[in-house]
Parts: sequence; C-alpha cells; structure tokens
Amino acid sequence: MTDIVTIISSGINGLRVVALLVGANFDFDMISFFTGSPSILGFFVPEILAWIFIGYITGSIAKGFRRGTIASLLVVIVVLLIWIILSIFSQVDLMALFQGTQLTETLGGIISAFSGVLIGGVAGGLVSGPYEEF
Repeated sequence: MTDIVTIISSGINGLRVVALLVGANFDFDMISFFTGSPSILGFFVPEILAWIFIGYITGSIAKGFRRGTIASLLVVIVVLLIWIILSIFSQVDLMALFQGTQLTETLGGIISAFSGVLIGGVAGGLVSGPYEEF
C-alpha cells in the first residue's frame, strides 16, 4: 500500500495509477509457476483467487454453464482492453511488456487470468442453475 501512496504523492497522473492497479491483476505468471517448482500454496496468490472470484460472481449472475463461461471470459477481455487503453493514455511503454523476458511474464499473467475466470465462471454457472427464458 505504501507504493500507491508514494506514486500518488510524487505527482504522477491519476491515469498511470489506475493503469498500474488494473495491470496488477495480471501479475501472477502461470507459465513460470509450472516451469519452476510448483507448490499448492504458491498457487493461492491473490491475483488468481481474485480472478476465480470474479468468474464465480459473473457466472452466477449469467446463470448457466455456457453463459457463465462466456460472460466470465468477456470480463477478462474487457479488463485487458481497459488496461491497454489506460496504459496508452498514461504513456506507459507497452512494447516493453510484450518483448524479451517480459513477454512470458505478461502472457503468463493473461493466461492465469483466463484460467481463473474459466474455473470461476464454470463453477458459478453450474451453481446458479440452468438459464430459463421467460
């Protein structure tokens, strides 16, 4: 929390702060998690748990297996687009995130977001029951 207070007090614009906060959702790198030495406790990091919870809530609102899965995947796509657009407006170097060693970390974060909401969306869609038309 002190990093955010330091960023705000240092005079950096608000768009950059919001872009950093939205981009923090993609910090868990699933590729390096599975290529390293995976542990069950290492999997329960706040980012993946947040995506599972977001997927569960979205799936339970959408009702139904298929609709819950599609709705939760759309949430990740919208958040990813918001992160890219805010990064462009706050003049963050996005090319650095998609080159070299940062590429696997960024793709691992995006893959972990998609897998988290997929798990949560399926669970939320199944728990909420089938979709019923009126």
